[in-house]
Amino acid sequence: MRIVQDAAHSNGAPTIEGTGVRVKDVASAYEHSGYEPDEITQLYPDLSLSDVHRALAYYYDHIDSFRSLDHY
Repeated sequence: MRIVQDAAHSNGAPTIEGTGVRVKDVASAYEHSGYEPDEITQLYPDLSLSDVHRALAYYYDHIDSFRSLDHY
């Protein structure tokens, strides 16, 4: 799966394709709630471990956008 953006879904926020899970939700679980990537797959059963890592990589590659824009 890949990270996609669609204005018709989640207000255009980046999501993990086919799941509806927003990248920012994965990042928040990791950074703010202290969940490990394998624990995040338990929070979001539709995600594989590689999906979680892909979402975190996307988040860190675009961290300035996530931190400066409310819709992310």
